[in-house]
Amino acid sequence: MVIQRKRSSGEELLLSNPNSKKGKLQRACLALLREHQRAGDIPTNGRFLFYELEQRGVIPKKYSGMKRTPLQDVSDATMHLRKCGLVSWNWLEDETRSLVRPLFAASVAAYVTKAADRARIDLWQGEEPPLIICESRATMGVLRDLAYQYLVPITATNGQSGGFIVTEIAPLLRHKRRVLYIGDFELRGPADQIEANTKRYIEEHTGRTFDPDEWTKIALSEQQVNRRPTLKRLTISKLDNRNKPPKRYDAIECEALGQGVLVRLIRAHLDELLREPLQDVLAREEKQRETVAIILTKKISS
Repeated sequence: MVIQRKRSSGEELLLSNPNSKKGKLQRACLALLREHQRAGDIPTNGRFLFYELEQRGVIPKKYSGMKRTPLQDVSDATMHLRKCGLVSWNWLEDETRSLVRPLFAASVAAYVTKAADRARIDLWQGEEPPLIICESRATMGVLRDLAYQYLVPITATNGQSGGFIVTEIAPLLRHKRRVLYIGDFELRGPADQIEANTKRYIEEHTGRTFDPDEWTKIALSEQQVNRRPTLKRLTISKLDNRNKPPKRYDAIECEALGQGVLVRLIRAHLDELLREPLQDVLAREEKQRETVAIILTKKISS
């Protein structure tokens, strides 16, 4: 392959045999991760890589007669790339785990000085920014950086939930905050019920009734599926275990839309909601950081 000839011999030594199944998938994952890096879509995760590779014909949706899945092979391939140093460990997000690390400094003054480098200013001119609700943790994981850039809260219900919605999500929505919802598109499946359940719990515990301008499903909608015929090819069969016996239904998972497309959709929607261009606020923010850092440094040294 042309791509293989362009790679350095040192890099080739770190990969499995180019004619083997592992070697081919490692090279495909490496090329795709580098595409993500050039496009600014890092970090990503295995589910988004899986769908992109499936759409390119690199891997199948599933292996016939095997318990092992193509997603597991993608996970092994990307782990190999990270272990041998061809991609950075932080290029891939693990949204299922977290680390809590308290911040501290030698003094309050030193703490405030360090914190000035991370200080943000309001993008929303006193209004409450919208809340992004993701159905899956995988989707939330790749959107976390975008959410921070726009200073919008983000969460994942991870399917049906009740207590978490009441204790953590509802308190954020007691006033006029909008909801941007991201979930799967399903035919006669529970996705609509998951969204409806989330909305019902929120309305019940906030006293609000969301109109279409206040609750927007960004993805994955029927219109988006109809505009992209390739998505229909990614339809998978699932079991709804709420029925006895379990009932099969068809689904197209949100990750099939692609990380880059999803990020651009949300970014465009957030830009429309902002009253001032993001870049203008970020430039003003940086100037204020520099000014405050100078003042604090002088006070500490005096």
